[in-house]
Order: sequence, then structure tokens, then C-alpha cells
Amino acid sequence: MKELLKSLNRLNKIYEQFDLLNFRAHKAMPLTFNKKDSKELLRQNKRMYFSYSYLNKEKTRLTNLILSQTVNLKDPLFKQKRMLHPELIDKALKLKNIDESHAKEMEDIPNRNRKINKLKRLIAMIQDESIGLCQGYLTQMKVLIYQNKMHVFEERTEKYQPHELLNDLDFRTRIMQFDYDRYMFDEFTPESFLDYLIFEKVQRHTTYIRSYDARVLIPEADACGFSGIAYEVEIDGIRECYVTFKGTEADMDYTERSRRKRLDKFLLEGYKDWNYNVNAILVGNDTENRQMMVARDFISYLQNNIQDNCLLYGLGHSLGGHFVQTLQLTDDCFAGGYTLNSASINLKQVQIINPELFDEATWNKLFELTRDKTNGNIRNSEIKKLLPREYPEIINQSFEQDLTQVFYEIPYTIWIGHKWEYNLNNWKYPFRNHLASYLNAGEIHSYQHFFEQLFAYLQDSASGAQLMRSSISFLRARVKILHDDIDKPQTTEFFYAYSNYLFESGIFLDRPQQVSDDFSKSQPTMWKSSRREWPFLKSLNMDMLELSVYFHIISGVKYFLNRTPNKIE
Repeated sequence: MKELLKSLNRLNKIYEQFDLLNFRAHKAMPLTFNKKDSKELLRQNKRMYFSYSYLNKEKTRLTNLILSQTVNLKDPLFKQKRMLHPELIDKALKLKNIDESHAKEMEDIPNRNRKINKLKRLIAMIQDESIGLCQGYLTQMKVLIYQNKMHVFEERTEKYQPHELLNDLDFRTRIMQFDYDRYMFDEFTPESFLDYLIFEKVQRHTTYIRSYDARVLIPEADACGFSGIAYEVEIDGIRECYVTFKGTEADMDYTERSRRKRLDKFLLEGYKDWNYNVNAILVGNDTENRQMMVARDFISYLQNNIQDNCLLYGLGHSLGGHFVQTLQLTDDCFAGGYTLNSASINLKQVQIINPELFDEATWNKLFELTRDKTNGNIRNSEIKKLLPREYPEIINQSFEQDLTQVFYEIPYTIWIGHKWEYNLNNWKYPFRNHLASYLNAGEIHSYQHFFEQLFAYLQDSASGAQLMRSSISFLRARVKILHDDIDKPQTTEFFYAYSNYLFESGIFLDRPQQVSDDFSKSQPTMWKSSRREWPFLKSLNMDMLELSVYFHIISGVKYFLNRTPNKIE
């Protein structure tokens, strides 16, 4: 059994190296925007392909070894628990099947010689390795062994110390990722997964462990799209409860066999989160606060049901980080917490939720300070002086150019605690998260208003198909308005400002053309106007969109966090 565990750990290390190589390949992608860097890109491609080739061979070798060791494993425990051995073999066979399927898929991936296509092919090969799924099966095998043969795991002698898990980066990222990957652990309880994860990180056994799922405890959670899990644990007499809030990304539920139902569920889950993002965070109106209300109910339930003297910690990625920050400001409920690529707090929403938090004069001052963030009007030091306290227990970690940082440029948004921003030295990544450098206050407001109207239009959609039809209908109506107004000076200015921001961010490859006075006076037709901008519109850069998403999700952003951050106090 110990030899099998060693092999499982070695194969898991290989998948961790695949994951790191995936990050390195994504990091190299923006260099293709600059022709001068093509020689360096060619050298990087060769090094990365060599690394991939070695890892792929070692993965196959270890996968075959694990299957052989599992099948040949003899243990007296199998007589008592007859299903344990077949379950282990089943996981090993799934790993083998993924490896064999991957080898066949590689034959169908185009192999073009251009340097950029070589890099894309490498990323496609790594992603086809199904890293998360394979690591899930490896973890399941280790969980089964841990549950049934705990004595083969060596425990350390030093007792557990407070905050030890909270301060462990790998523990934080894996426990936040678990909410996205729960479909892989349907045959296991959250407690069994966490029990093993805790031992893996601190080499001490838990004496008490219990999970709380918001969607099970609070009926409204599923209806509004809120997702959160809390884990109450006791280790060496120290009691802690970790509350994890899921981010915006809707994840495919592969336990649903019907593709249509799977896609429908995927679209509806995404819509619920984005409806909250737009109305509660982007706009700050009172039409969609249900997720925050459920979050508060969830925290209240936990406070009434967890053990005495149990410290509550908040963890959240993306939208989940917004819940951690906002709940701490409104209810002061966490003894500590970390957020990752967090969305912001909207003061308009906070006033709706807890109007008694500040007196009228303080509310007015906060709104005055955050109403217009253009022209360098972001005054964090003045804002912090008006808050109830400094909240040093909350650490907000983010990739410096993450797409959610755009939220902090929107009127009435703030953050609390410490903000640690991470980036790489001498790295060419074009996305611009400072809207105020490109758009004035009126243009930012129109950006908010557009999305507010879109989600108001979509609110009666009851299925994924209806969402798609309504979205297309709304966009058609907006194109008609643009058709009628395209030649107005204000419209052309707005169009150019947004287009230039998208170009500077690398989302479009072609620079938009400024509409000149002569061109405006000539009153061109919609056809001529659209032809003028068609080279820009067709230059949508899907590579950049994929990069911006990858560096936002947990598996992409976590590799920034080993560097020294820029600490914004």
C-alpha cells in the first residue's frame, strides 16, 4: 500500500508540472503580439515541447505502474471491505483510459509550423491531458486509502497551530477549487475530501469535521445561484470553520447525461451570477440582492450552529471574494480571510443592505469620494478613514491586470483590508484594467447602463435557449439604435473611446479609426460607416479573450502568488 501511495504522489507531481507548463505556455502567448520577440518564442517553444514530451512519457509509465500495483495489491482489509479493491481498480482504470484517449486525440490536433500555432498546439495538448479530472481520481484513491488504512500515513509530532491552514496557499486554492469540482466527488462526502486534504497539508488528524452546504440548508440559494460551503474542523483542540464562496464561472455538470440539459443548466447558472454581478456590483441597484441576502443567512446559520470558540474564516474567488469583503464590512463576521481575483464592494448595495452602518453625513462623503474615479479621483486613504476600522484580517490577492479589477474603476466601489497585486517582471500582457485612462465618467456610466438594460431584458428567461434568443433580440435592437445614431458626434466619440480601449487591451488587433470632422460632416451612410470600421470589428482576438479568462481562474492565477506582491495599503 505504501508503494502505491508513492506512485500516486509521483503521478500527481507530474500533473502539477503539466499545470505549471500550461501556465508557462499561456504566459508566452502575449509575446506573439510583438514580431521582435518571435526568435525568443521559437526557443521557448522548443524548451516547452521538450518538457511536455518528458512529462507525457513519465505520466504514461506511472499510470501503467499504478494500474499494475492496484490490480496486484493484496491486503487483508479487502476481505472485510470487499468493494474497496474494485473501487481502487476502477479509479486506476479511469486514469489509464484517459491516457489512452489522449494519445489518440493527439493525432487529430493540427501540427502547423508557425510559431504561434506551435504554442497553441502545445496548450491544446496540455488541456487534453484532463489535469483536473486526473488529479481528482488520484485524490479519490488517496482518500479511499486514508479512510481505510490511516496507519500507513505518517503523522508529525508537533501539534497543529492556529491559522496554519488559513496561511497555506495550496490549501486555500484547493478548498476554493473544490466547489467547482464537486461533480468529481459525488461518491464521497465533502468531509472525506477535506479530512484527507487537511492531513496532506499539516500531517495531523482531525478529531471533528463537518460540512455545511448553503444550497442544502437554504432553499433560496439554488434559485438565485448562490453557492457556498463551510467546513468546521477541530485539530488538536483548535476549532476553525472555513467558509468558501464560489465565483462567477459556471461549471459544466457532467453527471447530467443529456447534453441539452447540461448546456441549459450551464447557461442558467452563469446568468444568475452575472445578473447579480451587473445589478449588485456594477450598478448597485436594489433589483437583485438575493445572493447577498442568502450569504448573510448562511453566515447567520453557521454562527448559530458551529461549536463554541470556533473561529470563522472567509475564502472567496472572483464573485466569492466580493461576498467575503462585503460581509465583513456589513456584519464583521470573519476572524480572517483571503480573496482571490475578487470583485469589489459596491457602497450603493451596502447602503441598501445595512443603512445603519454609517450616518447620513458619512454616506454622503463616501459617495462623493467614489462617484467619479476618472482623472485620478480614487482616494483610498480618505475612504479608509471613514470606514468603521481598517480590517487588516482580510487579504485581497489578485493578478494586477485581472479582468475583475475593472470593477474597482466603477463609481461607488471600494475594497477593504489589504490588497496584494501580483505580476511578472518584463512581461508583455496588454489587458488594461484602468478604465479611467480611456473612458470619461459619462462613457463609464453608459457602459453600466447598457448591461443594466440587458439583464432587465433577460429577467423573464426560464431556459438557456430563451436566454440566447433574448440576448440576440436585445443586441439587434441596440444595433438598430446604433444604425440611427452612428453619425452623431457624441455616438462616434463613444464608439471610438470604447474601441480604442478594446484595442489597447489586445481584445482587438486592429486600431480603430478616429472619425474626423470632415468625415462627420459628410454624413456617410451606415454602410459606409460600417465598412470603415469592418477591419477593426473582424479583428477580434480570441487568443486574448482566452488568456484573460485563464489568468482569472484559480488554476491560472495561483502561479502568480509565489512572487512578491505590490502591497496596496
